Amino acid sequence: MKYKERDHGYGDSPEVDGSPSVIKQIDDECPNCGCGTTFMIEVNLVDDKDNLRLSLLSGDGVPVGMYVGCPACPFASLMMTTRR
Repeated sequence: MKYKERDHGYGDSPEVDGSPSVIKQIDDECPNCGCGTTFMIEVNLVDDKDNLRLSLLSGDGVPVGMYVGCPACPFASLMMTTRR
């Protein structure tokens, strides 16, 4: 079975609910463009019980995604998804 490049076999990513927020600055170079600063970013997700990624999460809280992103290019690390 062939998967899309970034879905890792879990189907479409969850929908974002609101705007992402910068949690902290990380003084690591972007692996894509070499920018000297990246950021830890957090975003709330729409709680869709049919989304495979979200259905695997335990608990009843709001689903939240966190990832490292670059302000200078479209680089984003894999998103860690949890509930809180």
